[in-house]
Amino acid sequence: MSQNFDRRWLLKSALSSGFLLAGCQSLPSGRACFDAYPFTLGVASGDPLADGFVLWTRLAPAPFEDDVLQGDIAVGWEVSETEDFSRIAASGRALARSAFAHSVHVEVGGLRPSRDYFYRFHTGDAVSPTGRTRTSPVIGSPLDQLRFAVASCQSYSVGYYGAYRDMAEQAPDLILHVGDYIYETPWTMPVRRMPAPEANNLKSYRAYHAAAKTDPHLQAAHAVAPWLVIWDDHEVVNDYRDGHTPEGHTATSWAARRCAAYQAYYEHMPIRRRSRPAHDGSMQLYQRAVFGDLAQFDLLDTRQYRSDHPCRGPDGETPSWVTCDASDPARTMLGQTQETWLGRGFGVSGAAWNFITQTTQMTSYLRTIEGAPHYSSDRWTAYPAARARLFDLVKSRGLPGTVFLGGDIHAFYASGLSDAASSEPFASELVVGAISSGGGGDARHAAESAFYQSLAQPFFFENRRNGYLLCDLSRQCLDANVRIVDNVLDPDAMARSEQVLRLSRDRPGIT
Repeated sequence: MSQNFDRRWLLKSALSSGFLLAGCQSLPSGRACFDAYPFTLGVASGDPLADGFVLWTRLAPAPFEDDVLQGDIAVGWEVSETEDFSRIAASGRALARSAFAHSVHVEVGGLRPSRDYFYRFHTGDAVSPTGRTRTSPVIGSPLDQLRFAVASCQSYSVGYYGAYRDMAEQAPDLILHVGDYIYETPWTMPVRRMPAPEANNLKSYRAYHAAAKTDPHLQAAHAVAPWLVIWDDHEVVNDYRDGHTPEGHTATSWAARRCAAYQAYYEHMPIRRRSRPAHDGSMQLYQRAVFGDLAQFDLLDTRQYRSDHPCRGPDGETPSWVTCDASDPARTMLGQTQETWLGRGFGVSGAAWNFITQTTQMTSYLRTIEGAPHYSSDRWTAYPAARARLFDLVKSRGLPGTVFLGGDIHAFYASGLSDAASSEPFASELVVGAISSGGGGDARHAAESAFYQSLAQPFFFENRRNGYLLCDLSRQCLDANVRIVDNVLDPDAMARSEQVLRLSRDRPGIT
């Protein structure tokens, strides 16, 4: 059984940042005082624009303990054109507010587009690790290539994050996370201990996020490139959806739990203040990011606004695989407001490629149970009217280079996307496998591979390995490198390339 985090790595990070673990008496009067290194959770950047980005850190000298720090604390920040900070491009001070777990979200502007920058934080005598980030190109400006990584499903308790070590070494321009950044409960036979039996209130959700953030490889990935993030279900509770109170909760206790989960997510992600939870507990996460004239990413929230699952059982819960009719046109995955937003903005930038970035698989998979085909109650198949509206939007625009990005299913999947097995694909689909969560093994691989073969489309499916997608995008091609780790139980396991999937802008599907 491993420790929750590598203390030797944290000490090395502290020393390399120039911070000596000194007592309070060594600090001048009026300056922040820490008994231990406060930047234990690293640094991160996100939401890149042509003139800036968000910088994040959290002061956490004792990551799993509340009330160690008192009051709001001033934190300085610097952005440099050089790694040695000899050419400062921007600097300032921000408050690490106690109400938000002493997290810091700095929205930097006034920088030059399409350029690498380095950043760090300091408070008292403590200096954070250095991060690298990048501004995006001006919308519509020429851009010939973009390297981005896609990740999902990273149960901290079930395996190590070797995939993130490889991701950091590959130094992408952008990292997309499409959900399940934490899991609210440990898996059976955990490899790494969690700081609480379950995440179900603000203190424990904070602790679960902190546990993930103490991983040195995840910290390295956050420090190497800006991130764009959306959530799925495990950031709150498995398979949750709008308007449904999970078993074991009252409406009041469930609302409080969801609010706590949302706040902890905001506190630990490099996202803008506009996403800070509202008074009613809601949190706007969907957004659009454009990179020159090459790529537009529409990131969708498929959890907060979705209709209830179909086929509610007598106990009030829904089985994972069902057969009932779910075709009610009122059923929604995105909610009316988000659907309208997407409709108004999809393809509006004129970029060569459009990525509809959401959380799960678009292609229908039917599992045979007791001789009858069943569909998943938690995927798009359970929301056929909502999926049809989304497909109609894509087809009506007729834009080449449309790709649906997803995660959730603990498997890599790629294929063309069509309305029926006999029709021509109108878009491509790429689903990323899990960073560490289990994928079901050989039996699942055989069953699903046989089903996808029946769809008469070239496809790729791999659920037996963990990893991420490393995507190299050019004007005509997307090469998605399936980077896998053979054994997530080995903290020293390395990643390798399993397959490179090529998508052509002019012909949906994999070639």
